[in-house]
Amino acid sequence: MFHCTQKRLVTIMVVCSFLVFSCGAALAAAGKGYSSADLKKMSTFLSNFTELGFMSFDAKELTNEKDPADMIRFGIWHNYVNNFKSRISQCKKKDCEWGSLVIEGKYVAETIKKYFDVDYKKLASVTESDPPYFYDGKLYHFEGADGEAVYYARVSEAEKNTKGQIVMRGEIYNAEDENDLLGSFEALAKPHKFGGKDTWAILSMETEYYDNEGQVSDETVEGLWIEVPNFPAEAEVVDFQMNDEGVASFTRILDAGVVALVVERLPVTNTEGEQVTPQTLGKLVAEFEGIEEEKIEI
Repeated sequence: MFHCTQKRLVTIMVVCSFLVFSCGAALAAAGKGYSSADLKKMSTFLSNFTELGFMSFDAKELTNEKDPADMIRFGIWHNYVNNFKSRISQCKKKDCEWGSLVIEGKYVAETIKKYFDVDYKKLASVTESDPPYFYDGKLYHFEGADGEAVYYARVSEAEKNTKGQIVMRGEIYNAEDENDLLGSFEALAKPHKFGGKDTWAILSMETEYYDNEGQVSDETVEGLWIEVPNFPAEAEVVDFQMNDEGVASFTRILDAGVVALVVERLPVTNTEGEQVTPQTLGKLVAEFEGIEEEKIEI
């Protein structure tokens, strides 16, 4: 990895021999077999979790009956968000000490079955959680809440692994602003049939959060990557491109016809505090890549 005094650069490289495009083809093949409509359905499926704040979890742990707080929370709040009119009612007790709203326990169990393929029958109260959920033998009592930011999942690629499970990858974004990205994720689900329809049951989800500036961390870029710590000083840089967020991609031509495709995040200013512009870009790359500026072709 390359480093600078201002900001650590995220530099991920893959070394190819002669044909750079073969690397891109290998990555693009990850979504083979799934249409844009399939990816959209997967996005909706995963958004049922992210909209409730379930960004990183293992389904086996989450559905543990010995510690069912999160499982019950999902079962209740999924219906609060998506089935309020049909399944959520006002508490009819005099004091309603556990909250002003109720939902039948059967709907909570149904939701858990639908999204986790888990038969949860020993419905229990979780009164020590915040907020608490009290089960009276038929109804769950709880208090509603709104106002927090809602995040959705956008699946950009998917593939089936050797176990027949579906690996889904993409980004999590603010429902109010699709450009407000929370992080990237990888989710694992299995084919599942519910209500006579084909769907999925979640197995796990892991989110790599972007930092406070919306930039990616070292672990975010996934795929068949190789880290190359050093390049010879005479290596040429060609086909340089950089977007508004500072993510750059370019090709470095090394010795013996070897080509390196590089993707990294560059700072918006150099060590002298100069703003990066098309005119100063060559100087910036030379500074942080350690090569002569005249060998950079932009």
